[in-house]
Amino acid sequence: MKNKVILETDWLLDFFELKVLEESDLLKNWLSANYNLEPLQIALIEKLSKSYKKEGDAWNEEELKVRFLAHLLFLSDLEVPNKIKAFLERNLTADYKDYKISVDVDLMLASQKGLNTPKIPYFFLQELKKGKKSSNDPEAQMLAAMLAAQILHKDEKPVLGGYVVGRLWFFSVLEGKNYTLSPALDITKVPDLIQVICCLRKIKELVL
Repeated sequence: MKNKVILETDWLLDFFELKVLEESDLLKNWLSANYNLEPLQIALIEKLSKSYKKEGDAWNEEELKVRFLAHLLFLSDLEVPNKIKAFLERNLTADYKDYKISVDVDLMLASQKGLNTPKIPYFFLQELKKGKKSSNDPEAQMLAAMLAAQILHKDEKPVLGGYVVGRLWFFSVLEGKNYTLSPALDITKVPDLIQVICCLRKIKELVL
């Protein structure tokens, strides 16, 4: 019986011998994403940002998904027919030496097998929880999913990730043994929320 990896960021960094970098050309390119948005889209983004600022920290996970994330995914236009599909609440597992990685992923972008089964995962967004009294380590869960994807890919091609703590969004890249995390983007600030959407849109280009 294999041991389970510990879903703590420092444990994962140490066990997998990852090097934390302050900068990455790939991450810099990703964060610089810029797209033209229509006036109606800008209006919706402003409304979403204002709504979260007013009451978002009090939402539970389901309220956050229905009232905010669903709209964000629509604006981000993430999917490419027969190439990239969004999957919600899926388990990802992979074996590494005498250990098993098993993590429940809130949002996964992956190629698809059949109609609705993820095949090759490219991007993970983790822990869409309210900002207060969140007990888990969302960065660790995201990083574990990225490591599992790297193992399943059987190569060291870059894997993309992101995690959410309340109103703060972070993006990350795993390139071989190099791990880089972005500064926080605050979705209660309209420019930051626009940047989050642009980063999500950019994933298609980075993957394809």
